[in-house]
Amino acid sequence: METVRPGDVVVDIGSGTGVLSLFAAMAGASHVYSIESEPVIEVAKEIAARNGLSERITFISGFSHEIEIPARADVLITETIGNVGFDEGIVIWIADAKNRFLKENARIVPGRVDAIASLVNVPRDFKTIETWSEPLHTMDFAPLTRIMLNNLLWTDLSPAAIVTRPTVILGTDFAGGSADLAGRVRVEAVKDALVHGIGLWFSADLTPNVTITNAPPNVVPSWEQAFLPLDSPIEVAAGDHVRINVSSSESGAEWTWRVDSGRTHRTSDGQLVVPKVIEAAQVSHNERSEHAKKR
Repeated sequence: METVRPGDVVVDIGSGTGVLSLFAAMAGASHVYSIESEPVIEVAKEIAARNGLSERITFISGFSHEIEIPARADVLITETIGNVGFDEGIVIWIADAKNRFLKENARIVPGRVDAIASLVNVPRDFKTIETWSEPLHTMDFAPLTRIMLNNLLWTDLSPAAIVTRPTVILGTDFAGGSADLAGRVRVEAVKDALVHGIGLWFSADLTPNVTITNAPPNVVPSWEQAFLPLDSPIEVAAGDHVRINVSSSESGAEWTWRVDSGRTHRTSDGQLVVPKVIEAAQVSHNERSEHAKKR
């Protein structure tokens, strides 16, 4: 309602049930091109009809980069925001739409998406990984531990899990055209804790006055947060400074992360370890990322 003006042409990418397309029409859009690749598009058509908006919404089945629309749009809306902002391919969808669908200086919702990182203490999540290194009915499934350590794991982080002050590590200004999908930050531990990895979530500016986030405690049930595990937990003390590196591919399907404690620490088994970097490289992960990869 804040962004769409009467007479605007709007394109909605990944429209799902069509809810945002309906809102755009209600706000006065002259026409909305609603793009969705899943079968739910048939339900969206029914909903539009029941609300008397079928004449102003054209539903198009397919992925946005594979289709054309007959008119350049004044506004782009896309709810392809993943759990960590970029893991559903939003960067690629918007870049393609700006080239082929939008007028110059078109308005974009969301205007900006940031990924926010903190070191986290999540023993329950890490136990899920460690379980695979234990024999299962006398069989050795240890290779699965490596796979788990190199995946984004979806979780529900509590505020108590946060070890360092949450810090923006990746960010994309869609309206301005700037994108930074490789970030390095220096963070300070706010308490003594055993760190199991990096917690990651998003903050999205839908308009200058409206922001949505799944920061802990999460109040947006459509999203979870991510846990990026370390090879081995590390101990930190309040006041310690730690460096975090996180990067994402434009598709959101590949991630890398790195944590450097910069101090001697003990691993969970008590073995003394000299200062070193704990590192993991992301492979393709779960169905949300696989879907983004296909798109």
